[in-house]
Amino acid sequence: MSLTWCSIDSFHGNGSNSATGQSRACPVCQSLGNRILLTLKDFQFFSDSVCLPKRMTLHQVQCRLCFAIYLNPGYSSYGFRVLFAEAGCSYGATSVRSQEQRDWLATRELLKPGLNLLDVGCYDGRFLSELPDHIHKVGFDIDAPAIERGRDLFSDKNIQFIHGDFENFCPQEAPDVITMYHVLEHLPDPVAALKNLRQFSHGNTKLVLEIPILENGKTNDINGFFSVQHMTHFSRNSFANAMKLSGWAIVDEMEAADYNGYRVLATPCVAEENIVADPSDLNRSLDYLSWWYSVVRSVSEKLSVVPATDRLVIWGGGMHLEFLYQVTQLLEMSPDRDCVIVDSDKLKQGRSWRGISIYDPSCLSQLDWSQTTLVVSSYGGQEAIAQSALMIGVPEEKIVKFYDSVHVY
Repeated sequence: MSLTWCSIDSFHGNGSNSATGQSRACPVCQSLGNRILLTLKDFQFFSDSVCLPKRMTLHQVQCRLCFAIYLNPGYSSYGFRVLFAEAGCSYGATSVRSQEQRDWLATRELLKPGLNLLDVGCYDGRFLSELPDHIHKVGFDIDAPAIERGRDLFSDKNIQFIHGDFENFCPQEAPDVITMYHVLEHLPDPVAALKNLRQFSHGNTKLVLEIPILENGKTNDINGFFSVQHMTHFSRNSFANAMKLSGWAIVDEMEAADYNGYRVLATPCVAEENIVADPSDLNRSLDYLSWWYSVVRSVSEKLSVVPATDRLVIWGGGMHLEFLYQVTQLLEMSPDRDCVIVDSDKLKQGRSWRGISIYDPSCLSQLDWSQTTLVVSSYGGQEAIAQSALMIGVPEEKIVKFYDSVHVY
């Protein structure tokens, strides 16, 4: 295979469009006043395009009234479809955690025979398929292809699948249990979504909801807690305010030991109109940013070992690569450097990112590594990629990894 080597930003067809974003008030208290915490200019969402806007300047802001942290502007419906088309748009429970989640529900008698359980953000229904058949199972998601796939995959599991939007959908029967794992932070109006859940619930409905929180946001991944996939970055207090405003009372809670997951069990209550601001959230956000910049510095130091004369092979063409571009010296060290990208994702192969072509990793076996360095652009897949590179024949001393430890959730 003949490789085309290009420099970063050698493609100029990408652009931004104001239609991809929309200004938003604070998603908790609806205040219009905020302060900017972090800006990522012209952030590119995956591969190059000559016809679609693939870039958007992102501002992570903090409400001046209640100190909630959120993306503003947020993504419009059009922006979400275009910018995240290559990432998928479902964020339901993962199979890695499903056993623990089932056990947690069972110990709280939320899987008793005859109960009606609704999984909000069910993706293709894998989590529901693993729940006991003696409960009635309903799955809801905004991802139409995932819903159709679930209907095909689990046609024998007696799961009812519903497609729609989070703020307006309504099941045929009021659920006894609602599960919502790592969905709320992705929604443009989380309080409206919670109010909708409350509206179609009955008086004894139990809501099980899990989100990441600022208090546990410190990680050694440059993607960080202020993930560009998240529209709202909750703290314990801003989340509690959202629950109160929407008519849910938290009666049980837990924090996962091995990932950033804050899980609550809530019951319906009378909605409160007043919020309680916690000024400590301002200090928490600044403390987190200080930590994150230390992570960026560590990654930058590892990147600086790449010899100035070497060509650069980047393994990984996803969101992590754009973060490398945005917050490290990747561009400055490679303005005219010959680069290629490899990625095992078939959907990325044959495309390009900021002008650099993306190939199947098998092409690496033909390269002369005497003046070529491979950079592993992945967090969770770092070790697997490094091992695959060694098996293809990349010398170990020519492989640059950024993380001394990886926490796979």
